[in-house]
Amino acid sequence: SAPGAPSVPPALTPAPATSRSTPDAAPVLAPAAPGLDGHTAHSASEAAPPSPSPATAKTGNLDDPSIKEADDVARAFGADIENGLTSQEASRRLAQDGPNELRSAPRQHAWRRFLSHFHDPLVYLLLAAIAIALVAWVIEGLAGWPVDAIVIGTVVLLNAVLGYLQEAKAQDAVAALARMTAATSAVLRDGQLQRLPSAELVRGDLLVLGEGDAVGADARLIQATSLRVQEASLTGESEAVLKDAATLPESAPLGDRLDMVFKGTAVAQGTGRAVVTATGMDTEMGSIAEMLEATTEEPT
Repeated sequence: SAPGAPSVPPALTPAPATSRSTPDAAPVLAPAAPGLDGHTAHSASEAAPPSPSPATAKTGNLDDPSIKEADDVARAFGADIENGLTSQEASRRLAQDGPNELRSAPRQHAWRRFLSHFHDPLVYLLLAAIAIALVAWVIEGLAGWPVDAIVIGTVVLLNAVLGYLQEAKAQDAVAALARMTAATSAVLRDGQLQRLPSAELVRGDLLVLGEGDAVGADARLIQATSLRVQEASLTGESEAVLKDAATLPESAPLGDRLDMVFKGTAVAQGTGRAVVTATGMDTEMGSIAEMLEATTEEPT
């Protein structure tokens, strides 16, 4: 106890030491308290990211229907999975969003197409020959008629006219063929199954898919029975892909979105129903068309 006695008084007797130890303890405790508060705030900040992540996931779900429940997709696009859209609502959406068509290059004016037939190296040589013939005619004193220049000019003009007429005839034939082979889609509207031109599809339409049908727009499957879709035109996959209406757990590459069907593909087998989620240039095929438009041709 003798060694213990000296050790006790130094800790208890010096009041100044105690007073100094108290301020020392306070700074220690003061940082400790912020340390605890900081730890608490840090844990709250760690708990905060999970709260926005559902919102982020929700936003992603709106952008990617493949990871959203079919009922939620139908609700988001105002679709009626029992009766389909009404004709009035479909007309309103068609007027608002425009036809379900890919954007094409604007057709040139007739006069531009006519002048394009003069943009040829051989025509340039003939025009130069006309100029030389006219110069020679002038040098000769404008005697008679510049027969050579007139003949060459007539040949050049007839060549341009014939080329323009043939091109116009070919374009009209292609347009007529396109109208004859225009894709159609089976949709449910006003509670009735109808087959309409695919250009009239709108978001929220209920597609009814069957073997041999061309998929007219990007759509989220709500029902699929042994449904296989040929997606070679979009993904390059040679084998028909077996589709399933089950929601994907996370975003997947285009070829692995089994609960989606896409514009420009074809049903190889089975049946299904799907809610249209994108039309026209908003489809995956439209994205490819935009990339092709952005590609500049390099001279060869």
